[in-house]
Amino acid sequence: MIADKETQERRWLAPDAYAWERPEELINVLWDECNLVLFIDEFNNEFTDVQRDEILQLKCLVDQYCDATPDRLDPARVLADPRWEAVRESARAFLTAFQGKWPRQQI
Repeated sequence: MIADKETQERRWLAPDAYAWERPEELINVLWDECNLVLFIDEFNNEFTDVQRDEILQLKCLVDQYCDATPDRLDPARVLADPRWEAVRESARAFLTAFQGKWPRQQI
């Protein structure tokens, strides 16, 4: 969903939006539930150069965005922020780089 502008616009601005349908919660999902940093650490040696570039770019942009914004985000402002659009574009590039080419699963 981090790459999906239409869903963000529809749910973040909805009068019946749930508490978890907010920009800061989406960022938390990326860090906490998806374990992006652990994913990078665990599979870094298996990434292609393109995959490595895209995932590190996404991490960098999200880190920069979080460092430059308050903990509680205004959804309308986030949607209008060109820095957030850069995060979305990076997330789309990440998805493209990994589509059908995920690292092997460890057993």
